[in-house]
Amino acid sequence: MTDIDLAAGVAAIVLVSGAVAVGLIALTRLVGDRALGWLGAVVGIWAAGAAIVNGSRPAAAGSSLALDGTTAFLAALIGVVTTISLVLSIGGVRSARIRGDQVSLVLFAAAGAAAVVAAVDLLVLFAGLALLSIPFSAIAARRDPPRVVHRTQSGATSLAITAYGIALLYAATGETGYAALGRATHNPLYLAGLGLVLAGLAWRAVTASGHWSLLVTLGTMGALLRLVGATRTGDVALDWEVSLAALAAAALAFAVIAALTETRVRRLLGYAALAQLGYVLVAAAGFSAPAVAFSLAVFATLSLGAFGVLALLPEEDPRLPDLAGLVRQRPLVALALGIFVLGLVGLPPTAGYLARAYVFEAAVRGQLLWLVVVGALATVASAVAFARIVLACFAPPRPDAVAPQRARIGTVVLLALALAVVVAGVVPGPLLDAAQAVRF
Repeated sequence: MTDIDLAAGVAAIVLVSGAVAVGLIALTRLVGDRALGWLGAVVGIWAAGAAIVNGSRPAAAGSSLALDGTTAFLAALIGVVTTISLVLSIGGVRSARIRGDQVSLVLFAAAGAAAVVAAVDLLVLFAGLALLSIPFSAIAARRDPPRVVHRTQSGATSLAITAYGIALLYAATGETGYAALGRATHNPLYLAGLGLVLAGLAWRAVTASGHWSLLVTLGTMGALLRLVGATRTGDVALDWEVSLAALAAAALAFAVIAALTETRVRRLLGYAALAQLGYVLVAAAGFSAPAVAFSLAVFATLSLGAFGVLALLPEEDPRLPDLAGLVRQRPLVALALGIFVLGLVGLPPTAGYLARAYVFEAAVRGQLLWLVVVGALATVASAVAFARIVLACFAPPRPDAVAPQRARIGTVVLLALALAVVVAGVVPGPLLDAAQAVRF
């Protein structure tokens, strides 16, 4: 392990250290769940700060982790997402609050995500994916027992596919570093291995579900983009434009079509998140790394806010009629939800509008005009599908409806996220400057 590895992995090291500390404190049963949640939130923001301070350095021979702008941006984003997610879990209704021992598992998973986005070695990639997936399976076993087998099998399948792909890539190149992938030749083992690795990552990113799926999505998308960047240059020079464009179009089409008839709010927001990933892939197909980074940051903010609203609702799996009366009962929460929906649809003055514009600009520069048309049609269809969420909040409440509990911390966090979405839409300069450092 080189000094570059230690510096590049500082966010993961901070998160692992925090996870061990929180786990040991939780075993003593002397500290409450809320205090452990706050401690985990502090660890997350500490990891984000450490990633930013480290900056970037030239790559060193034999390094398994990259210390560049991409690592700093994505690791900081993962740390911030971890912090906000934990705070929302603390400030939500009692049934949605996280337990103290689960805070440690979340920090371990966040460490896995931070390692995955910095990895430039296939073995480190697999280790990070395992650390990212296994803790969430343990959390799902307690939060959603009926579906734990399905979620565990899904995570295990993606890991197995990735492991088989890594084995084939090693057989084809004799090395595990990403640099060897750019020097490989077009042989069946190499192409099959690369296809399996990317399929495993894509499977994990798309099928991630539950309260903490955003960390999984950020980690796997970061790894996917690094692998694409490593194999589109050098002797191999694979052309990823068609593959990424096809994935983007498929994600957009499936998300908006499925959302048109969905009435469960959680699934509706899940389809909205999948559509956002589709737009990120549009930018990736145009090979515009800054547009990808900007879109990922906006996607993370909108997803945190939208799913954070669900943590304040009394129903575990609310449907659209359950939102009736939210404007009267909790006007601030309804206001935040409206802003998040505007951002997910891509309307001004939110950052979602600018992210959509940068994505389409990247596609035009890449001469993917047909993909711009698909994205524009998906935007119109998504406006129809997701506007139902806002309209449902204005409906009169049912006589037997239970008003959402007052959660001051959760409401404040949601309003802060909504404000950030609007400010980034009006003054995008700081976020754009940070995104310029991202390369793949």
